[in-house]
Amino acid sequence: MKRRVLVAVLSFTLAVGMLAGCSSDTGESSATSEAAEDETAESASEETDSSEQHYTFGFTEWGSASFFDAVYEPLEEVILANGDTVIHSEGQADSTYQMSVIEDFIAQDVDLVFYNPVDADASQTALEALQEAGIPVVNFDSQVSDLSLIATFVGTDNYMAGQLAGEQLVADFPDGGEIAVLDYPANTAAVDRADGFLDAIEDHGFTVVAQLDGQGSTETALSQAEDILQAHPDLIAFFGINDDSALGAYAAVTAAGEDVAIYGVNGSPEGKKKVAEGGIFKATAAQSVYNMGRESAEVAYKILAGEDYETNISITPILINADNVDEYLDSDWQ
Repeated sequence: MKRRVLVAVLSFTLAVGMLAGCSSDTGESSATSEAAEDETAESASEETDSSEQHYTFGFTEWGSASFFDAVYEPLEEVILANGDTVIHSEGQADSTYQMSVIEDFIAQDVDLVFYNPVDADASQTALEALQEAGIPVVNFDSQVSDLSLIATFVGTDNYMAGQLAGEQLVADFPDGGEIAVLDYPANTAAVDRADGFLDAIEDHGFTVVAQLDGQGSTETALSQAEDILQAHPDLIAFFGINDDSALGAYAAVTAAGEDVAIYGVNGSPEGKKKVAEGGIFKATAAQSVYNMGRESAEVAYKILAGEDYETNISITPILINADNVDEYLDSDWQ
């Protein structure tokens, strides 16, 4: 009898112990599960944070100029507002150097390049390298030679800009006369401007007595304009494919004490200032560089997001002359 009682007691004790053990394991398992859930949630949160896409862009233009600074500023503003990065490296007016810039962009694995070529023809090698690296290109201001190698082009209607300057010349000199053009054949934007200008003055009594490569430079244009003035004493006007060239011609004419009209393109702060003086600098066909920069940045994000986008974004120029220059003097660029 005592043995049966003892067995019963032992059995009861063992059962209680087993139940207690099960109860303890369940509590530990619940705590472990909650901790695992917390870790999973944290991991998911970290994955969500890391999944937010951030981009690095490359930006290169043919050389240093306030024009390109004005293009870059709104572009950079859009990019920084998105929490992204842009690497800015000018081409120093040297196509070989600009190629090294492109190589650096590729080495840094940028997501997209904003590209204004020093030389349209020389851009082919750079574009092929970018294509091979899988890096899309937003070509701005001056077109490359092979548009099939870029995603889109953003720029002023340069032909129209030249036309506007030419039409102003025709209005100022209805009887025609001898004129000179300071162009820049290596730059497609400059070529388009010169073509637009020459087409606008055709059949209006004008004779182009000199057309020289001013390279878009004030210094080069100054030297060439001095030579042209000496060779052509009956000259009535200069057309510069940008305001830098036009200002070079302006300096030569002023130094020589001549009365030769000046026409440019860009609507630069200095160009507008000269127009406002009411002297020989008659007009500048202005580009909206802020729109160019902003449009370039906005289309870049569409490209990277795989959205639909325009492959040619044209910005309409504005003629600034004595009649409306006061409207554009409040800001450096428009």
